[in-house]
Amino acid sequence: MVTPKKIVIFVGFVLTCLLFISLCFPNSEIRISENKKLKFPSLTDIFAPNRVKYADISNLIEFSEELNDTVNILSRTTVTTVAANQKVGKTDTIRSNTDELLKNTRLIEYPKNDNTVLYAFFYDLSRVNQLNKPVRIMHYGDSQIEGDRITSFIRDRLQSNFGGSGPGLLPVVQPYGQFSMKQDISSNWKRYTVFGKEDSGLYHNRYGALASFCRFSPIKKTGNKSFEAWFKARYCGLSYNTARQYEKFRIFYGYNKKPFLAQIYTGEEMIDADFIPVTNELKVLEWSFDQTPPNITVKLKGEDSPDFYAISFESKKGVLVDNIPMRGSSGLIFTKIDKELLKKMYHQLNVNLIILQYGGNTVPYISNGYEKYGKSFYNQLIRLKSIVPGVPIIVIGVADMSTKEKDYYVTYPVIPKVRDALKNAAFKAGCAYWDMYEAMGGKNSMPSWVFADPSLASSDFVHFNHKGARLIAEMFYNALLYDYNQYCIATGKVNLAMAD
Repeated sequence: MVTPKKIVIFVGFVLTCLLFISLCFPNSEIRISENKKLKFPSLTDIFAPNRVKYADISNLIEFSEELNDTVNILSRTTVTTVAANQKVGKTDTIRSNTDELLKNTRLIEYPKNDNTVLYAFFYDLSRVNQLNKPVRIMHYGDSQIEGDRITSFIRDRLQSNFGGSGPGLLPVVQPYGQFSMKQDISSNWKRYTVFGKEDSGLYHNRYGALASFCRFSPIKKTGNKSFEAWFKARYCGLSYNTARQYEKFRIFYGYNKKPFLAQIYTGEEMIDADFIPVTNELKVLEWSFDQTPPNITVKLKGEDSPDFYAISFESKKGVLVDNIPMRGSSGLIFTKIDKELLKKMYHQLNVNLIILQYGGNTVPYISNGYEKYGKSFYNQLIRLKSIVPGVPIIVIGVADMSTKEKDYYVTYPVIPKVRDALKNAAFKAGCAYWDMYEAMGGKNSMPSWVFADPSLASSDFVHFNHKGARLIAEMFYNALLYDYNQYCIATGKVNLAMAD
């Protein structure tokens, strides 16, 4: 018969056993197999208070709410107001407000504090309305920028303030989906990338500016079989208004061994059809529109597909910002791409600024290889600078990422070292650096982003969600705009496009 006394004795026995196990069990885990490990809480874990302190990001959340109301006003008035006040000797109240706002913004850092590193880009931006071609920014990154999340906000802010429209470069095969443009394709397209798993069927490294290309016929084929394919693009209802408008549509292709037929439709109307001859180099097809069509459909037919490097939806002037995500990439790809092709494509694109946002994919897999990674990343920067000399580069460093230790999420120990490796590489190569890790709040900030209400990051404790991506984009954009305004003040330039 069960009595209270027996229950107490049994509970005491169980607790004694657990205490004994806790005292004898090693503090570190016991690995049973490659994917299984055994842990047991120590007495400290059971009785001690939470020893993990998450970062306080309340100021960032307040900053996000304030920024929505003020950034447009500040960005459109700062330069012209400061220029006017300098002439008449008035108090610079707008500048004061900007400085107050920037207390919650991580500023861009420069090698040896040389803020002229971005002056070539700022010069082009300051006279954007006087140019007969767009100012182009290429935003490369890993899965953190997938879906055009971070890039789209930066693009919209720049295009709203400086002019320009369209989402810019896109691959024919869009593997991730994004909310600036919807794309549909026929089933026979294949995408080849320089990042990810290597395709053993390739015999060249001509990947182009997107580090990928697409084809509708096999690379190696026999016989004279003809292939047909199509792709279609239209704006997405979730996109910013600036991304929904464009004046030009371009196709970047090359290296087709047989001629092919290309038919271009806007809506149901065919506006052009032509046989495209054989080529052994990069070529560009281009169409202009007085009014943005509801959609673009391209139908293709031929015995051999060219390599399609990109399609682009652009304005004829203003600012263009390309979103180029590479899932799983650590950014060590530019030295693997045919240099001459990349140089020709960058020239065709008229690149004015390159942003590289990498580092996250190295974090879970290296414990002491961060210095080697930094050296390899430096080589990528040197390769880019040799291909587009004079074009500034901004490196956006790794975000905070969490790994689970017992019941808590903590920063991967290697993250500050990866951050330092990227920053050192950037400075050594003469590039600017924006510290996303510190901008988020530094150590153990990712859990604060995940547990915020509403949440700012995904439950994988690695990626921002849409709201968090917008916030981090706001912070970077404001830092970039601040330095641009400082450039205008220092050089006496006033961009009239910002005075609306």
